[in-house]
Amino acid sequence: MAVPKKLQGIQEGFYLCDSLSAASLSAASLSAASLKSSPLLHEASDRPFAVPWYDPEGSTITSYSPPPPPYIVKALPALPPPAAFRASIPRKNRYRPHNNTWEDEKPKHARKYAPHLGSPHPRTNRLSRLSLTPSAFPIGAPNAADTPDPKAHEKTLASPPDGGTTAWLHVLAGHLVVFNAQGLNMSYGLFQAYYESLLLPSHSPSQIAWIGSLQIFLLFSAGLLASPLVDRGLFRLCFVGGSLLLVASLVVTSFCTRWWQLLLVQGGLTGLGMGLVFSSGVVVLMSYFSRRMGVATGLAAAGGSTGGVVFPLIAKQLIFKIGFPWTMRVIALVSLLTLLPANLIVRQRPGWRGRGRPEMDWAAFRDAPFMLMMAGMFFSFWGVFFGFYYIVSYGQSVLHLTGSSAANLLIFMNVANLPGRFLPALISDACIGPLNTIIPSTFLAAMLIFLWVGASTHTALLIVACFYGFAAAGLQGLYNATIFGFCPEPSKLGIRMAMAFVVIGLACLTGSPIGGALVK
Repeated sequence: MAVPKKLQGIQEGFYLCDSLSAASLSAASLSAASLKSSPLLHEASDRPFAVPWYDPEGSTITSYSPPPPPYIVKALPALPPPAAFRASIPRKNRYRPHNNTWEDEKPKHARKYAPHLGSPHPRTNRLSRLSLTPSAFPIGAPNAADTPDPKAHEKTLASPPDGGTTAWLHVLAGHLVVFNAQGLNMSYGLFQAYYESLLLPSHSPSQIAWIGSLQIFLLFSAGLLASPLVDRGLFRLCFVGGSLLLVASLVVTSFCTRWWQLLLVQGGLTGLGMGLVFSSGVVVLMSYFSRRMGVATGLAAAGGSTGGVVFPLIAKQLIFKIGFPWTMRVIALVSLLTLLPANLIVRQRPGWRGRGRPEMDWAAFRDAPFMLMMAGMFFSFWGVFFGFYYIVSYGQSVLHLTGSSAANLLIFMNVANLPGRFLPALISDACIGPLNTIIPSTFLAAMLIFLWVGASTHTALLIVACFYGFAAAGLQGLYNATIFGFCPEPSKLGIRMAMAFVVIGLACLTGSPIGGALVK
């Protein structure tokens, strides 16, 4: 049975196809791999595939016109498409065996002589160089439209829910995390005054400040350990382990009576537990938001203000009634009760889990905006905790206030810090962004430190403390969102957050002891 004359001149186009377009002309149940190993091909041939003529009206191919090349040695039976093929392909791409075409097309030209396509892949509209029919597979060097985007996975990850029940529950959990991490550290001013006057009177304010500064250094720099663990899918280990370490170290602190013991336990172990919980929780929280990032991080960061009010109130009421050891145990119980719901809520967002072994982002050191941002963070955090650490001892030693009145200075400072977390966050999201909100907040906090020098009465110092707490909140509440804005790829978020946290931690480590030496 001869092939129509209009096809006489194109037999080579059907005999020789590139490696993938041949699959679109093969028999229904043969893939490109099976055809390549078929006896239809001569083993020594340099031609990758050979496709015989197909007659839609016959059951087998019995003749060739013109005669086939020598590497075709037997006929290929015409097979119907498998049943699974029709069920797995959209209707418009289904093959009709009675006229060798698709259900949305009419047979024309050489299309009616095309073979059955037993491939589960939808047919594309792109043609190969030698084929007259559309190919079932991408052919040769694909077009840009056919090229898979290597960053498609990251683009999907870069589209967080930005709201919803799960996302806002993570904001609540973040608030509880910061309540225990930063809230405890923002309460250290009361412990600073207690250690100076009663527990460690033989040590200088600068030496005692090393306990709190080591604590906050580890709070930030533990991100160098926690964030890569989160990137590798070990979030639960990091978060739960940090929670247990934080509570246990507070209990152990109740047994400490010497400076080096407090430095190792309250400064070291407690700070490490804070850092593991804080760094892992913040990274997961930020993965749920984009447009509302400032509000979300501001609400979570307000936990530092809440903790800065609750923990000093507990210490103020209990430390002279039941003693320092039992006061620390009560604080440990409060931390346990508030971290428990956070551990039940927080989960990594689907798609961010198990992204493999993280690598150091060396390109960050060539990223000038990122490096300038970290330099600004260093100098901003270098002195931001000075007021929180020394306001109580200053009131007692300089203004000769009672212990209760001096403690109230720190409490009111943290109360004013609470609205200072919300207002800058709203301005950031609505108008100018987190970085442009942090800059004026930092300048205002610096100006208020100079006003502190002229505060010679209790009322004046209380006013300065309130305004300083409000101004410092802009920096304390939006630095996470600022760092997040300098992370171009979600896969680099963990390592860049860790790098920035280490810089901030170094500033906090040295800032308060230097301030204590200047005060003395």
